[in-house]
Amino acid sequence: MRIERTIKSIIGATKERKFISQNACMKNRQNLETMDRKYYQDLVNTSGPSVHNPIKVLKNWRKAYIDNLERNKLIDEINKPFKKPTLIKKIITKLFKK
Repeated sequence: MRIERTIKSIIGATKERKFISQNACMKNRQNLETMDRKYYQDLVNTSGPSVHNPIKVLKNWRKAYIDNLERNKLIDEINKPFKKPTLIKKIITKLFKK
């Protein structure tokens, strides 16, 4: 489960940084819809603006990765109760199991 969470966080951080870099230009940002502008601003507040210095790029990507990792942990915690078999599911499997 941890490996899957890590891979999802890596992919999410990379996509977020790509979105920030694509829309860093004011001209591109003006073409965004209202929700996308808010999403862009939230991402910039979380992981930093678009930069071209390799060290800062890695630091900003790491911030995005940590944010995605925390989000994925929260999602796993929310979904944990639904993964446990319920009484109804146990009864149905016993009835139809040969």
